[in-house]
Amino acid sequence: MIEAKAEWKKSFQVRVDVRQFEIDVDEPPQYHGDDTGMMPTELFISSLASCFCMALVFVAKKKRVDVEDMRVDVSAEADTENFRYSKLIVKVLSSVPDRQLKELVEQAKKYCYVSNTISQSCPIEYEIN
Repeated sequence: MIEAKAEWKKSFQVRVDVRQFEIDVDEPPQYHGDDTGMMPTELFISSLASCFCMALVFVAKKKRVDVEDMRVDVSAEADTENFRYSKLIVKVLSSVPDRQLKELVEQAKKYCYVSNTISQSCPIEYEIN
């Protein structure tokens, strides 16, 4: 089990602690924040981008594919009426030849915790202590 602890500081500022790391989270001024950190939604798509990038490199190493560069860009289309995203677009950029890269993408899908959790849904339990 992994764990993150989020503690409110002031306004919309929250500090998140995970293991020995701290992340400041906030909202930009147009959403009444002070812009002292990434928005939670930016952390969300960052999690998807970084996890899928790691999964790609993991699969490439397993298959002994030389990787000189790998980048994953994630964009999200908002459904503002329902406070959710209606579409996530994962774009993979690399100098690995297209045919090989397509194979890596298909295989990496099974190793990415974040994309698997999002695409297959995960129940959320809320507790009050």
